[in-house]
Amino acid sequence: MKRDFYLLIDSSILCCYAVSKWIEIFSDNPHFLGVLVREDKPSDDVLKQREDFHSQYAGQTLLTTEITNTLFDLYKGMDSEAERAMINMFGLPRHSVSSAANTIFLGKNINGKHARQWMTDNYSDSRPFIFSHLGQIVKSWWLDLTGGDRLLNVHSAVLPYARGVYSIENMAATQDENLFRKAAGFTIHFIDKGVDTGPVIRTERLIDPFRFNSIWELKAYTYMVGYHVYADVAKHIIFNIDTTSVGTRGDPSLQGDNFRANQMNEAQKHLAEEGYLAMKQK
Repeated sequence: MKRDFYLLIDSSILCCYAVSKWIEIFSDNPHFLGVLVREDKPSDDVLKQREDFHSQYAGQTLLTTEITNTLFDLYKGMDSEAERAMINMFGLPRHSVSSAANTIFLGKNINGKHARQWMTDNYSDSRPFIFSHLGQIVKSWWLDLTGGDRLLNVHSAVLPYARGVYSIENMAATQDENLFRKAAGFTIHFIDKGVDTGPVIRTERLIDPFRFNSIWELKAYTYMVGYHVYADVAKHIIFNIDTTSVGTRGDPSLQGDNFRANQMNEAQKHLAEEGYLAMKQK
């Protein structure tokens, strides 16, 4: 007996890399139930445009301004600096967020009525694992439905030092080199009722976080390596049915600030960029 599972993501170029990895590894696995997308279902025309675009430009690292603008029009609300860096470093991913055979759109609000109704109707007695990467905090009913031990997240910083959204950028803005070194990396953890406070399954720190040209390249690299390890963790959890991952909780005294999306404005982005380069020059 194997364990069923979903991938739960935002609709962004960033998450196309996660979908591409999941399709590469799990597309023929009958226990992979599909991709849940935080987005109102686009028109069939937009979905086809996305597929055509990825098919045409897959692997390319140098896109013209016109082509890049077309891509950005197909995905709204993106973290454009990090996603541009990912394309430049790794090439455009082969698949769109909706390329999986079984793609379910839960609506833009992951805590909204549509998402809750779908989960209530479809989250089966087999209690599938949900491997998420979201830009929105889930409400407690997600934990009530999943039981608290089936919902995971990959976070683009080392916990507990850097929590919340744009956490590594906000830490770069402080120019606290010692703390930044501790936080540069990624964490795979269970989701609980706090913000990035759930039990940690795996965390890895970059040996040299200042080898990149910018904070955005560092973040892009962290996303990519994090997705690779996330898939490995998923394989371990799904296929090792005689054991279960429980995670461990860190020292609460080391817990960093909970950074919020509204803290990352243009001025703060500039401070993050300058702060990273200042620390790099040391």
